[in-house]
Amino acid sequence: MARRCMLLPLLGLLMLAPCAASAADYEPFTEARLQELLQRNPATGVPVDSISELVPLLPRELRENFTLVYESRSPFRSGISPEFPRVILFTNDARLVLTFIGDDRQPGAELLETMSFDYESATFELHAYLLPAGERKSWRPSAEEARCARCHGADARPIFDSYPLWPGYYGSVQDTFPHDRIGQKEAKNYAAFAAGAAKTGVYKDLIYPSGSPVSPYLDPSLFHDNTVTLQPKLFPYLPNARLGIALTELNRQRIYRKLAAGDGFAASEKQLLAKLLECRPADRPDRNALRPIEEQLRNENVARLKRLGVLPGDPKKTRDDMQELQFVRELAEIDWVAKRAGVDRSDWSMAMEPGSLAFFDGILSGVSQGRSYYLKEDLIFELLSHLRDREPAFRPYFVWANVFDDLGYPFGHRVDLGRAAKSCALLPSAS
Repeated sequence: MARRCMLLPLLGLLMLAPCAASAADYEPFTEARLQELLQRNPATGVPVDSISELVPLLPRELRENFTLVYESRSPFRSGISPEFPRVILFTNDARLVLTFIGDDRQPGAELLETMSFDYESATFELHAYLLPAGERKSWRPSAEEARCARCHGADARPIFDSYPLWPGYYGSVQDTFPHDRIGQKEAKNYAAFAAGAAKTGVYKDLIYPSGSPVSPYLDPSLFHDNTVTLQPKLFPYLPNARLGIALTELNRQRIYRKLAAGDGFAASEKQLLAKLLECRPADRPDRNALRPIEEQLRNENVARLKRLGVLPGDPKKTRDDMQELQFVRELAEIDWVAKRAGVDRSDWSMAMEPGSLAFFDGILSGVSQGRSYYLKEDLIFELLSHLRDREPAFRPYFVWANVFDDLGYPFGHRVDLGRAAKSCALLPSAS
């Protein structure tokens, strides 16, 4: 299925058949339902005119799952600032993401951009809607601004940094404001936003969870310099982490689709799984395979810290290092899998940079029986689940659970790695 990225004037949308009221209360809020809402404000019976009119009409799920971007690399970055940050709303499972800017003085203030995920085709679809208030300004994005593939790629993917650092986002370090130079500057800007623009326009109908002085982000008093581990009970105040985990779970399905389309996949599928499970000592990568991965990670790390604004004299710089630096071996195996299947992995990561090795979502579930499966466990999940569907012999080895089920979150699906490792008896050597 082709990924769609287009500007859709609101009045040009086809009317969709309305869902029955009783059914709509239980259906997920999808792109189709958004289009229906844009066409008809239930309170007025006419199309929604502006973003500020739209926001209070959105379901609570979207209005309470949000994060804010004060510095962006998007084509619309000139309209984004600490005073008027870009808003990113998302459903609990991130299957639908909405984004817009908040400064109504900017020409793109009434442009609503969306990203939705289709499970059947394992694809992300991008859309843009220029609302009537924007139409009246006689503004259109330039051809370059409207070219989504420039950032998101021809096979569209989310653009999002890996846990626990999101430069340009409020709560850029572990979803809070550390007591250091960068954190205090960000906290000061956020306080000014909260006291001013947050009470007006597109921001005023967002739902901020109670219990944090910097809601929707984590209370800085709960931040600890010596760890990147946070308790799941704090999830209501970790919007960046929640969004990253949910998007990673969707993106891994997209990665599997791309992997399975490789020329060498069908002949080596079980060898790929054997490599990731390290079924035999020879399946572990040698030093020659690790060196280029180490070098690339160091370069990526330097670039990400630079985007955050870290300076040579800042204390505790290593606190903000990419977690992927700890998982060179695992990343070397992922790289090997892509090459063996004959596919280009340059757009596998959600990082903006082509070929990035940033894959960590933040879930601490990648160790089994003293062996690390971090980062690659998502590929293990997908490979083994598809083998299970086709070959009954693999069914006993694919057991999964939602590690956050007791907290009510729809993401966090993980395979039982100990059980998965026992499938090695069915797998040929990867060497």
